[in-house]
Order: sequence, then C-alpha cells, then structure tokens
Amino acid sequence: MRPTLARLRKQCGDVYYMKWGSVPVVILSGYDVIVDAFKKQADPFASRPKLFVLEKVTRGKGIVMASGEPWREHRRFTLGTLKDFGMGKTRLDATIQEQAALMVEEIGKHNSEPFDPKDVISAHVANVICSMVFRKQFKHDDPRFKGIIQKFDENINSAGGIANFFPWAARLPGDPLGVGRMIANSDAVHAYCADIVREHVETFDENCIDDLVSAYIRELKKHEQTNEQTTMSYEYLETLIGDLFMAGSETTTTALRWSLVCLTEYPEIQERLYREITSSIGIFRPPSVMDRSSLVHVEAFYMEVLRFCNLTIIAGMHSTSETVTLRGYTIPPDAVIIPDIGSVFRDPEIWGDPLVFRPDRFIDEHGKLIKRDEFIAFFIGKRSCVGESLARTELLLFLSSLVQRFRFESPAGEEVSMATTDGVFGMVHAPKPYRIVAVPRGG
Repeated sequence: MRPTLARLRKQCGDVYYMKWGSVPVVILSGYDVIVDAFKKQADPFASRPKLFVLEKVTRGKGIVMASGEPWREHRRFTLGTLKDFGMGKTRLDATIQEQAALMVEEIGKHNSEPFDPKDVISAHVANVICSMVFRKQFKHDDPRFKGIIQKFDENINSAGGIANFFPWAARLPGDPLGVGRMIANSDAVHAYCADIVREHVETFDENCIDDLVSAYIRELKKHEQTNEQTTMSYEYLETLIGDLFMAGSETTTTALRWSLVCLTEYPEIQERLYREITSSIGIFRPPSVMDRSSLVHVEAFYMEVLRFCNLTIIAGMHSTSETVTLRGYTIPPDAVIIPDIGSVFRDPEIWGDPLVFRPDRFIDEHGKLIKRDEFIAFFIGKRSCVGESLARTELLLFLSSLVQRFRFESPAGEEVSMATTDGVFGMVHAPKPYRIVAVPRGG
C-alpha cells in the first residue's frame, strides 16, 4: 500500500480525489496539508463516514467510528474517566508492572526455544485496559478471553473493509471477503460486552466506582434522575467497551511485536537499550514510570518503531460534515477523507533519512528526548488518540521489562527482520507471524 500511495502523491499532488465504488474519497498527503485540515479546520473534518461494513460492525456507536454529539459526549466522558482511573498517573504503574512481570514469566517458560510472541503480548496488554474499563484481568489462555481477542484481530486484519465501498461484494456467494465473518465476530463481541454491562448493573454500588463501566452507569443514572438530555445508554456502553478494548490493546500489541522484530534485526541497538536500563534501574527492580527520564533511548526506540514501521499507514477514515475548502479544492460534505500518515513518516525533508531505522533522531545533543511535531503516530486534532498517554506508558514499561530480562534473537535457520515479517495490512500495519528466541539475561 505504501508504494501505491507514494506513487499517487507524486502523480497527483498532496490533495487528490478518487471514487471507490460510489463513494468520493480524498487523500491528504504531507504534514502541512494534514495540519491544515485536522488542526486548522478541525470541526468539519472531525466526523466519521457512514459506510456499509462499519455501520454493521459498530452500530454507529462508540468513540472510534461515531460522530457528532454522541462522539463528543463519550469522548469527554472517556478522557475524564480514564484519567481518574490512572491514565497518565503513577498509580497505573502497578497494573502495568504486574502484567509485564506475568509476560516475562510466560516468555521465560519457553526456555530459549523459538515461539510466536503474539498471544502472550496481546493478552497482557489487553489486561491493562480491561482492569481500567471493567476491573477484570484474565489468564492469557482463558478460552473466552482468547476468543474475543482473536475476533478483534480477525476484524482488524480482514479484507471485508472493501465492502464499505462496494456493498454488493458482501453478497457474493461463499462470503469471499469475510464480511459475514466480521459481522458475526462483532455480534460475539457485543454479546460479551453486554454480559459485562449486565453484571455491573446487577452489582452496582454508587459508593464503589472502581472502573469505567461503573462510572458510566453512575453518570447514566444521574441523567435519568434529572431528565437531562444525553446520548448515553446501556447499548452505547456495550460498543464503548468494545472500542476501548480494541483501541487500548491492538495498536500497543502490534507496536511491541514490531519492537521485537527491530530489536532482533538491530542487536547493537538492543544492547544499547539494555545498558541504559541496567545502569539506571539494575537487573532486579521492575521499570517504573518514574524512570522515564532515565530511559531516553527506550522511549526514542519505540517512537522510531512507530515511525519506521508505520502502524497506521492511513490514520483512520474521516468524513466532512460540510462543504470545506482546502488548498484551493472544494470538498463536498460526506466525502471520505484519508490522511496518509506514511507520507509524513517517509518524508526526507522532515527526517533526512526516513528509510533508515535510527532511534537517535529523537534524541538531542544533550541526551534529551526531542519533541517532534511531525511525529503524529497518535494523530492530531480532535480525533487524536484518547489513549496516547496510556499507550506511551505501556510501551515504555513493557519494552523496558522485556529488554531487562531477555536478549531477543532469530531462531537458528530463520531470519526475523522487517524484510521477512512485513506485509499484513488492515486497520493497522502488523508484522506477519514470526518466531523468536528470548534468551534470559544474567542475574
């Protein structure tokens, strides 16, 4: 996909139009154009498109694909509540440290034998958001939990998204695009989330608000008592849980999987991170968010992973809520807008050598982390990632814990690198399945 978008940008410029089926689509390329749209004209570009599969899967609710007042009200609630329950605060440390320790323990059981790290990473990353949203944690081999994660993964990597623009394809015999499978997966996730809501309603105690679901129920009851208008509902809460579960785990899991690939491909960088971790923390104490200022190379490393591996080649689909003018072009309402993040992360005028994996680009001459406006892995404007603070903390602590305890290598006779694992494009750009060896560090 990246070469195709790069070629189209070269041929058509930074703003170009095409039709996918009957749907008008506008691609925005380059940092300046994306800023012009999503920061300088944030409101008209903040909506999500109403497309066939997305409407079936999300039911038009949640915070990922919703628009208008329902989205605004739920984004405000979600941001405020996640902050109350620790996002961006040191008290989140304990939850991530616990899951990192369990991840290390599970990986250690492989005794330096090759294994696919996907399931163990996915389960323990998901447990962090689960503890905040509905106060539960699961073992990585819990069958229902594992099944729900698998359903999210299938939908995120499904080709069924094509039917958003060609709805007739959903009716092809044999369901070749997997649209029916996507909808069935979504129904199963909704049923799982409905069980969570039902359990919370039955046990609700206004004096014990210890997760996002109970906070939502309290808020909804307040609206019911005062007859205040709201878009909140128990049905909406079911979709919100699913959105947070997906958004709070899939991207971080994928980033950690790419991180292991990059650690293996660049062993000298892996050793640099290990030296930084052990010199500031040692080999026994678990990394903490309080160590952030001492883990500059670790933070620069995961930022370079997000840039170089380009997890979100296109930063979600947006739509225009009204007629808008951008760079001299008139864009009609309800056009699908796709910001090409890869065009920013591969721009030599911004990065100099964008095709080189070089974490030091995020560190200045004084050894301090550089804040680059062009680093838009969590996007910008009104649709920026709600969980950016959580994701950054998870990446820092999980990655530090893994490098502190293991040296990651390719299995004998197998190569783990960007070249051998690249190529799974869905809602996120994920590596192909791979096996890796985790050699325990001394101590």
